[in-house]
Amino acid sequence: KQWYQRRVAITAGENFIILLLRSSAANSFHFMLLPLITALLLLADVSVQNELKIISTPDRTSRPDPCALTCAGATDWTDWIDSKIYPGRSYVMINGQECGFLSLPVVTTVGEGALSVFLGGLTSGNRFYVYTQDKVSAERANKNGWRVHWSAFGYNCE
Repeated sequence: KQWYQRRVAITAGENFIILLLRSSAANSFHFMLLPLITALLLLADVSVQNELKIISTPDRTSRPDPCALTCAGATDWTDWIDSKIYPGRSYVMINGQECGFLSLPVVTTVGEGALSVFLGGLTSGNRFYVYTQDKVSAERANKNGWRVHWSAFGYNCE
């Protein structure tokens, strides 16, 4: 039995999709549906591009919805430093510069396991400082391998 194969590359914005269709007949139903499948994929991409809406930011800036960006990450489990501002507590500095925010973003943080954390400060350079809620030394936090998961929502264009 001979197999026919057709590869189609689709680009929409930053997305890139490759479809690989195989059929035992050159004019099969699958090959005839290819233009319809392509059109549906392109339409699906357009419908999800602007789903993020930011109501307010710490510095009260507002920009067009297409400029809204979500950036997220997790700290390394050995990044904890003893705090001088909050004695007995420790903190991690999150460098959000790669996010490219033009103004202060809205930031949420969650500690792993039994770790409770709070956001201690934002800087205009997109650095965030996250402190332990309870008195926990950096040595203990690093030994336990605690990480902070974070999300930031802001604007990356005018």
